[in-house]
Amino acid sequence: MTDIPTNNGIIYCRVSSLEQVDGTSLESQERLCKEYAKREGVNVLAVFIERGESAKTADRTEFTKAIAFCAEKKNKISQFIVYKIDRFSRNQTDYAIVKQKLKGYGTEIRSVSEKIDDSPSGKLMEVMLSGFAEFDNNVRTERSVNGMKERIKKGIWVWQAPLGYKRLEKAGNLVIDPAFSSYIITAFEEYAKGCHTFESIADLLNKQGFVSRHGGKAIPQLIEKILRNPLYCGIMRVWDEEYVGAFDPIISKNLFYQCQGKPGVRGKIRLKKNNAFPLRNQVLCKVCNQPLTGSKSTGRRGVKYAYYHHHKQDCDYSKFIPKENFEQSFVEYLQTITPTIQFEKAFKEIVLDIWKNNYKKFDEQNGRIRKEIDELEQRRQRVFEMHQSGIYSNSEFADQKDFLNKKISQKKLLIHDKANEEFNMEEALDYCFGFILNTAETWKSRRDDYEKQLRFQKLIFEEKPVFSGENFGTTKLTCIYEMYEGFRINPSQLVNQLYPEWNTLESTVLKWNNVFSQFGLSDLVFKNA
Repeated sequence: MTDIPTNNGIIYCRVSSLEQVDGTSLESQERLCKEYAKREGVNVLAVFIERGESAKTADRTEFTKAIAFCAEKKNKISQFIVYKIDRFSRNQTDYAIVKQKLKGYGTEIRSVSEKIDDSPSGKLMEVMLSGFAEFDNNVRTERSVNGMKERIKKGIWVWQAPLGYKRLEKAGNLVIDPAFSSYIITAFEEYAKGCHTFESIADLLNKQGFVSRHGGKAIPQLIEKILRNPLYCGIMRVWDEEYVGAFDPIISKNLFYQCQGKPGVRGKIRLKKNNAFPLRNQVLCKVCNQPLTGSKSTGRRGVKYAYYHHHKQDCDYSKFIPKENFEQSFVEYLQTITPTIQFEKAFKEIVLDIWKNNYKKFDEQNGRIRKEIDELEQRRQRVFEMHQSGIYSNSEFADQKDFLNKKISQKKLLIHDKANEEFNMEEALDYCFGFILNTAETWKSRRDDYEKQLRFQKLIFEEKPVFSGENFGTTKLTCIYEMYEGFRINPSQLVNQLYPEWNTLESTVLKWNNVFSQFGLSDLVFKNA
């Protein structure tokens, strides 16, 4: 038994700005749509009202609900009634796609004020109206952007005022907000000292009585956002360009740039560069688990002596250790954890064997993927030809093209870089072990470059080394040093560690830089370490 044709419909009304909501636009749209439905004998089952959402895209709250309502078979909606086509959509591609979707539900779009139907002239009118709606939207956008650019060139900030600034009038420029500006200044001044984290600054501001515009407390994410915002020193960075703001800065440019380019890792103390004490805050006391610091004290004869010691002298094992003795003890500890030539030989044999065994697999895999990419590109070319010949509509062409482009991109990501296939693994291992077998000397050779020395320490230790008061003890090492510890106890353990895991992680083995990263070695080792 066939379904009896129905004449059910829905009404969709929309305004693009909140200011229009309070006017008569929505009311008049709904009234005229209902009058149209009455004349045409359409039974209106639902009215969907969109308040203040643009029709640039189809992702609108009430619009999505209206489409879903039409999709319900029990509703049997035959007409989707709007006052004008531009109320439905201002994007021609979206219009065509959604129209096709509605057609599959048995629903046709009807405009109260425009003559569109299934006749040749009606279809032409529909295409022209949807095109003009998009053109009008593009013109408005262009005018708006050009207007914003002109205001920005004059030094006017056109977006929301950040914390610390406010506007005295709509569309006016920024003015300093005294309720928050003092907190902004404090945040920058304290961070520039180099002894704070984002978290500690947030705590400081909260203790001073900070309350956000919404009644919340300062949090690390907010502090980071403030410290990275050049507006506070009068610089507007917009569309990859810089403009000087025509408003008063809260801080100086010098103070702003003092705070840039610093780690700012939440929860960890940012360290000042101090070449004189490379182990400062990098070694923990075995008893109190607090980091040791370094400083110089002046003797009776005015001579300065360098020591490592606790920050506070409340630990039972607290003592002042001469810098030379402390660092020599650290060097001796590095020598005890440095891998031997025997370990290097065993390690190289295993990794090179895995590397060579996987070569053919990657070559075959790349060949299959490239063949699949060629087939997809041929399909894409046929889609272009079918579109030119009129077989595919614009919306069908767009869907097919996007689908194939996505598939091609996904396949290309699976291809292993040819540069890796040409990479000489044996040479890389030799270069790498040139540093590993000389761990202590490598560390000492970086005394003139604090940053590199600190980075090298992190390539050795997973966690900060501990000091008992007399010597350095066992701590968690990075992978390659940890493997050596196991190798010293049982040499066959290395085979058990590498073969089962690395022989299956083909991509990790192929990407040599990732392999060494797994062993606690970064690009530092390969790029003029």
